[in-house]
Amino acid sequence: MTLLSQLGPKQQRHMLRLPVRQRGLSFFGWLLTIMVLGSVITVGLKLIPPYIDHHTMSGVLDSMAEESGMANKRRYELEDMIKKRFRVNNIRDFNHKDNLQVKRGKSGVEVILDYEVRVPLFYNLDLIARFDKSVSFKNQ
Repeated sequence: MTLLSQLGPKQQRHMLRLPVRQRGLSFFGWLLTIMVLGSVITVGLKLIPPYIDHHTMSGVLDSMAEESGMANKRRYELEDMIKKRFRVNNIRDFNHKDNLQVKRGKSGVEVILDYEVRVPLFYNLDLIARFDKSVSFKNQ
């Protein structure tokens, strides 16, 4: 006994006509799908560079934390070293004065990288990415 024979005549006619109605996405379905995918790709392509830059800056600070004698350097020496290493790693348009803090404590030096990046999406709409990284240079 098949599934079709268990149904009534009206349900059988409906089941037999069902594949004729299912033909895939309509024009507007495809249009909506393309618009959503295009928006996701656009946002992704605009946000990838700030995240790569932050990853690079974090790597610079982490590598400096592993070096010996960093906690004994003066503030301006540390800031100058960080600026030079950022420049070598192609981080050029970063405002060091506003976004980089060097704090000296009893256990060593703490470098705080706190900033946000605004990326224009279209017209008056911006994407904002906020980053915060703190690295300690310990006294030895």
